[in-house]
Amino acid sequence: MINELVKKCFSFFMKETVLFISVILSLLSCLFVPPSFTYFSYIDWDTLALLFSLMAVMKGLQKANFFVCMANLLLKKIKTTRTMLLILVFLPFVFSMVITNDVALIAFVPFGLTILQIVHQERLMVPQVVLQTIAANLGSMLTPMGKAANVEGKLKKMHFF
Repeated sequence: MINELVKKCFSFFMKETVLFISVILSLLSCLFVPPSFTYFSYIDWDTLALLFSLMAVMKGLQKANFFVCMANLLLKKIKTTRTMLLILVFLPFVFSMVITNDVALIAFVPFGLTILQIVHQERLMVPQVVLQTIAANLGSMLTPMGKAANVEGKLKKMHFF
């Protein structure tokens, strides 16, 4: 029984490579900074609660087939795959100017994945998500509302300062 449990755990960690590496690295970091209860004060619980709520709403919309209905409406007006991808990348770009890039991605990545599944273009999922991420980050840099806290840091990385 214990041997079977070990096999299941090993199988799980082999499937979840990123989780496994992050657990190992977090345990290694405990050697440099011993764990304490002050760790909990480092976490911005309000932001985590808001992001969790947004993700729960997005999952609810997904379960209610909202994305499928919106995708079908959009697909009726689009003729080519190139136009579809342009719209899917342009949406988070524009919305990240008003809302943060994180929220724009949480809202539009599931929508884009749903559209790609409907049109049987699953091979474009990774490039589409990468382009949406780049577009959301670029869009959020254009306005102070997008991500005001990170604009200066992003510009420094691009050697504007």
